[in-house]
Amino acid sequence: MHSEGDDMRPNRYLCYIVGESHERAARYHASTIKRLKAFAIAIHIPVFIWAATSYLIATRIFGLGTEIAAAVAVGCAGLIYLVERLVLATPKSWWVICCHIVIGVVIAVLGASTVDLVIFDREVKQQLFTEGKARIESQSAIEIDRQTTVVNARKAEWEKAEAVAACEANGTCGSGVRSVGPIYRELVRRAAVLRGDYVAAQHKLDGIFAEKATKLADWTPEKAGENAGLLERIEALHQFVRGNTYALVAYTLFFMIVLFFELMVVLVKLVFKETVDDELEKVRERVTEYKAKEYLENVTSPVAGAKQLLESAYA
Repeated sequence: MHSEGDDMRPNRYLCYIVGESHERAARYHASTIKRLKAFAIAIHIPVFIWAATSYLIATRIFGLGTEIAAAVAVGCAGLIYLVERLVLATPKSWWVICCHIVIGVVIAVLGASTVDLVIFDREVKQQLFTEGKARIESQSAIEIDRQTTVVNARKAEWEKAEAVAACEANGTCGSGVRSVGPIYRELVRRAAVLRGDYVAAQHKLDGIFAEKATKLADWTPEKAGENAGLLERIEALHQFVRGNTYALVAYTLFFMIVLFFELMVVLVKLVFKETVDDELEKVRERVTEYKAKEYLENVTSPVAGAKQLLESAYA
C-alpha cells in the first residue's frame, strides 16, 4: 500500500514536462505538487491535439507523405509546447493574464478550426462538390446559351437561303422565271454553305453538352476535396453549417469543446492560487534583496570607509 506521502511525490516525467527540478519539487508542499501535476497534465492536451490535427491536415489536405507529415506534426506540437511553457513561466498579473487569454484564444481558434476540418471532412467535401457542380453547370449554361443563339441564327439563315432558292426555282420571286438555271444553282450553293455553318454550330453545341456531361461525371466529392486548399475548406465548412441548423449546433459544440481543451493550460493557471512554496520563495527573494542592499550600503557609505581606516590604524 502507498502512503499519502508517496501519492504526493512528484513524477520525474511530469517535472520534466513543466521544466521543474525533481529534487526541488520533492521538497514542495502538497498544494504545489498538485498544481505541478495539473500543469503537466494540462499541457499534454493542446500538444496532442495539434500533433494529431496537423498530421491529418498535412496528409489529407496537402497530400504530403507520411514522413513529412510526421515532421510537420512534431514541429507544430513542439511550437505549441513552447508557447504553453511560456504561459506557465510568466508571472500572474492582470495584463499578463489578458495576454494569456488572447494568445490562448488565438491558438484555440486556429486549433479548433483545424480540428473541425478533420471532424467534418465528409461534409466539407460534399459542400465543395456541390459548389463545384453548380459552378460547372453555371459556366456550361452560359456557353450553351451563347452557342444556342448562334445555332438558331445559322439555322434561320440556312432556311431563309433555301426558301429563296425554292422561290427562284418556281418563279414566284427572284428573276420571276421558273428555272433551275445559274441563279438557282448559285442560291442552292449558298444555302449549302449556310447549312454547313449551321451543322458546324450544332456540332459545337453538342460538344459543349458532352463536355458538361464529362465534367459532371468526373467531378466527385473526393476530387473536390483534393483540389481544395485550407482556406477554401474553411469557407466551405462555414457555408455548410450556415445552411443547416443541426450542423451549426454540432459545429458550435465541437468548436467550444476544442476551444476549451486548447485553453486548458490558461484555465488551470487561472484556477490555481499561489501556494505556500510561492510565498516562501517570495520571502527568500525579499530577504536576499534586503541583504544585497544592506551589503551595498555598508560597502559604499562614508561610515564604512572610516571604519575600515580605523581598523587598519589599530591593526
